[in-house]
Amino acid sequence: MVKHKQATYTEFTRKTAKYPKRKEKEYLMLGLMNEAGEVGGAFKKEIRDGVDNTDLIIDELGDVLWYLTRLCDVYNITLSELMDENINKLVRLMSPEDMKEYRGF
Repeated sequence: MVKHKQATYTEFTRKTAKYPKRKEKEYLMLGLMNEAGEVGGAFKKEIRDGVDNTDLIIDELGDVLWYLTRLCDVYNITLSELMDENINKLVRLMSPEDMKEYRGF
């Protein structure tokens, strides 16, 4: 397996993006929802059939990551910045007791 950096992955998604640019946001939003549904479908089959779908779920999560990365690029935010903003939002919603446990984030 080849390891890649985030910036390289964003560049990769730019180069592999094949959709009408005039409908970029719509296409990417629908793609993200579709791929998230496929993750859920693979998990549902684990429950129903009692099978281990880990490989399929990881594969579908990769597709979710591709669409999420493209959307971040379109909205001019990196995945790292998105993660930081999400941590900040969640910390603001925490109780003072919970905040003590998560100091340093």
